[in-house]
Amino acid sequence: MGQKNKWALFILSVAVGSALAGCSGSANEPTATMTSGGDSKQPAQTEAALPTSIKAMTIIFGTPPAEENNKAREDLGNRGNVDLTVSFVPAEAYQDKLSVAISAENSFDLLLFDRGKDNQFVKLVQMGAFHDLTPYLEGASNLNEIEDAVWRNIKVDDKVYGIPRPRGLYGGGEASFAIRKDWLDQYSLPVPSTLDELTNTLKVFREKDPVGGGKTIPLVMAGLDGSSSPAPFAGISPIQYAFGVPFDWKVENGEALRDIETQEYKSFMNWMRDAWQQNLIDKDAPVLKNQQQAQEKFLAGTAGVFSGNATMLNESNVAKLKQADPNSEIVIIDLLEGPDGHKGVLMTAGYYGLWAVPSSVPKEKVQKIVDFLNFTASEENAVFSKTGVIGVHSNGLKDGVLDQTEEQKKQFELDKPDTFMLENRSDPYIYANSKMPEIHVAQKKSLDAISKFGIENPFLSYSSATLATNADSYKKINTALTRYVLGEVEWDAVQKEIDSWSGGVGAQIKQEMMEQYNADHK
Repeated sequence: MGQKNKWALFILSVAVGSALAGCSGSANEPTATMTSGGDSKQPAQTEAALPTSIKAMTIIFGTPPAEENNKAREDLGNRGNVDLTVSFVPAEAYQDKLSVAISAENSFDLLLFDRGKDNQFVKLVQMGAFHDLTPYLEGASNLNEIEDAVWRNIKVDDKVYGIPRPRGLYGGGEASFAIRKDWLDQYSLPVPSTLDELTNTLKVFREKDPVGGGKTIPLVMAGLDGSSSPAPFAGISPIQYAFGVPFDWKVENGEALRDIETQEYKSFMNWMRDAWQQNLIDKDAPVLKNQQQAQEKFLAGTAGVFSGNATMLNESNVAKLKQADPNSEIVIIDLLEGPDGHKGVLMTAGYYGLWAVPSSVPKEKVQKIVDFLNFTASEENAVFSKTGVIGVHSNGLKDGVLDQTEEQKKQFELDKPDTFMLENRSDPYIYANSKMPEIHVAQKKSLDAISKFGIENPFLSYSSATLATNADSYKKINTALTRYVLGEVEWDAVQKEIDSWSGGVGAQIKQEMMEQYNADHK
């Protein structure tokens, strides 16, 4: 059987499994395709070099950029000396389209694996589906600014098979709590810095009821289905790290230990149980499907605390909250110190998605593709993603603030210059996304504060074949944890499920993780 058929068979099995699990969208959903080209210079090539034709596929959230007369596309093509075709695929259909693209030879030069280095990606690498990009990165000055920790997280057998789109190592996801500063001021409360202070603040919010009519939600969060991690709710990371709970895993005495197996986790759950009984947590939490729904409650003005990050301070969120309550003000609780002095924020993988070059792409073309990714990660394109074409999408940045007419704003939204930045510039302040100077400064200050207390997951860059084929392995634990928090069962019921996991599928997962960890720590 040829390599192409092997990949097709593997991807077909993954696609079928995803469909059965209800995890992917319809493969019949349309894609929006953009093409750009030009004949000016490309970095690392001569002035006379012809444009390099690159066909890429990437994910899009929301509306794709305009197809006709897109000045952003045209400008990037001219400056990068590329004939670029990008298929923007809606998020809900992406996994299906990616599966088809991998199995179809010569369909794309660049594919974005939005899930990064997961078990599927590793298997495809082992099958020879992608070029080893390691030798092509020498001299790629912009790409080489990506932190070493990020490169370690994406390597397979110490080689680079996908170029990461960098994000901040700190500050993503549920890094911190956002809290209503106006409510704190109303009741003469400080911004909480300890778990005890937060608990007291939540009690005040419940008792004083600033929303009125008993509608105030002190702390809003969402439920979890147990498919990704063992926890009763999403949106509680700052609290668990205040108790000294590890970031998913830790290695103790040469053995892997999952967070739920620690005494710290039980203490964390005891706090959750007590907070639930005192009506400090949103009663809808078990039925909220995701953090987006929880955030909507916060921005609707009914909740006091929500687990987000520095991006919560952006203009859009501030505007939405002020529509609900003109007196509203948001501030970030950077870190919470627990009863034993613990505090921290998780260290993310530091990237979102990997750009892989299929092995069907001619070797002589690979360097040009890497050069273009290096070009899009340049400082000039970091600026371009914000300003677009000067005179068309904006009048540039003035004192760090984008200067735009209303007409330019409309054109920017149509052309979406930032969507053509296939590779982002490495920026530790990527989550400081406000265009307002005072908010931007506050976001950077928050990111600086949490960067000193990163909690590392020793297995973050590893994958478990057993876990991949047992996606619901934590589900029974989750159910027991949720029932414990709600006061429906005692801890013995939770411990029974943890022990069952540890002695069953968990033992195999831990063995696979430790084998990879030991290989890297010889």
